[in-house]
Amino acid sequence: MSQFRQSILSIAEICARKDVKTAILSPGSRSAPLSLAFLRHPKIDCKTVVDERAAAFIGLGVAQQTRHPVALVCTSGTAALNYASAVAEAFYQQIPLIVFTADRPPEWIAQDDGQTIVQPRLFEPHCNASFELPVDDRHPDAHWHFERILSEAITRTLYPVPGPVHVNVPLREPLYPESTFKYPEKPGITNVVNIQADLDAETWQVLREQWVQAERKLIVAGLSNCGSKLTSTLQRLQLQTGAVLLADVTSNYREKQLCPLFDMVLGTRSPEAAEALQPDLLLTFGGPVVSKHLKLYLRKYKPQNHWHIQNRVGWSDPFQSTSTIVPMSPERFFGLFVERLPLDKSNCASAYTGAWKERQQNANRILATFLQEAPHCELTAMWQVLENLPRNTALQLGNSAIVRLANFLSINKNISVSVNSNRGTCGIDGSVSTAVGAALSSENLTTLITGDLGFFYDRNGLWHDYLPANLRIIIFNNQGGGIFRILDGCRDLPELDRHFEVAHELTAENVAKDHGLAYAACATGEGLARHLQDFFKPMDRAAILEVKFDKILNSEMFLQFKSMLKEIR
Repeated sequence: MSQFRQSILSIAEICARKDVKTAILSPGSRSAPLSLAFLRHPKIDCKTVVDERAAAFIGLGVAQQTRHPVALVCTSGTAALNYASAVAEAFYQQIPLIVFTADRPPEWIAQDDGQTIVQPRLFEPHCNASFELPVDDRHPDAHWHFERILSEAITRTLYPVPGPVHVNVPLREPLYPESTFKYPEKPGITNVVNIQADLDAETWQVLREQWVQAERKLIVAGLSNCGSKLTSTLQRLQLQTGAVLLADVTSNYREKQLCPLFDMVLGTRSPEAAEALQPDLLLTFGGPVVSKHLKLYLRKYKPQNHWHIQNRVGWSDPFQSTSTIVPMSPERFFGLFVERLPLDKSNCASAYTGAWKERQQNANRILATFLQEAPHCELTAMWQVLENLPRNTALQLGNSAIVRLANFLSINKNISVSVNSNRGTCGIDGSVSTAVGAALSSENLTTLITGDLGFFYDRNGLWHDYLPANLRIIIFNNQGGGIFRILDGCRDLPELDRHFEVAHELTAENVAKDHGLAYAACATGEGLARHLQDFFKPMDRAAILEVKFDKILNSEMFLQFKSMLKEIR
């Protein structure tokens, strides 16, 4: 085997030594040296998925759960382009992926050779970094350069913030080995030591003064992995100060909340109610929030000061009010916060907490009335599913209407459920594949709730030999993109059915047969209740439950629900 082939083995060896435990491969000839290096490595779990888009989202699902970098490997040309949507999603969710794209040697790019496109920097600006490995490393300095790039690339998937990193790998023929592999015993590896950030005394003093002066303190948790330590700190903060926490369904804050139905509450059209909830000081952390009501509310009823806590680069101001960006992880900031700022309970703003509590009670009554009186529709079905989720379930939520319904209803009652959704880019692609990756990473039950278009668009996420028995998929099938029927200005368009909703009569039954999944279907609330009794029980294979709806009735019920929210006082 040539010296360059030995360097390819360094890729797999350095990955293994830097905690890359999983590689998702897609078949190809140009990528054969890379694939073989990973496949034959004893410490890396490899899975082969034909569809590169599905493969990338499966890798994203694994990394989402484990928080370890996952390697992706594909051949050259348009194969690499199929990674783009998952790479963008990983970038905005801060999920570590190390993306290896095989390539032609540079002299053959743009020379009408097969499977050649311009691959260097292919995923920018949606990645933490881009690297190009040397095409020839026979000189010792070039070999050192090769291994130095690999160390830096893998490190950049986690430091200074997690995210995807692209490594383009030009390869000359011959592509297949002529001898057995021998991985390097001492590859060149460089590691980065973690540092603990802090704020200077003057900054703490400014924050202290703003905190003391604010009577109405509001904390908003967006898309995040809110662990036990941060959760405990936030609980203490609320109890000792009267601050109100609004936790997005994707925030993974699962402890008791003062107003879990805040998305309903902020649907009010009462100026008095809205003004009573306006904060003086707003603290935000995490990524995007699902609630459009919350976004519109905070853009209109702005706080005097707004601190955004983030450990990533960039300038995020979704509520148009950020006055201070704190460049620190939420866990570290709030940990220091409760130690250094006054948390005297006498400062508790009882009037402000009372305003939120009163509106929460109103929302509870409205929701109870709706659920009791409404016929079978997506809102009542979502309530049934969320109420029946087993403990320690990893819940994956599809985009569009699905995640919005879950955010309206909250998952506050089942604190052991973790929630993930591809809300970095909010696209419907990849929801099935991501759930598959999540299920592969855990022995716990993984449940995906998705719409029909999202399911059929990503059905190739099931096209491989690794479907885990702990995967459950619930499809809300309203025979099209039902969200367009509830959007202002869209539902009355004459082109709605064919060109926006994309009406269809597909069911998932044949997809389940093709890939060996158990399958059941229902079209009533009673039928759903019966199926849910057994659906989450252990099985010897993955399973699909398809819930069908009348799309006209469904949209009418949702609009009725939204109208009821306007009356919250």
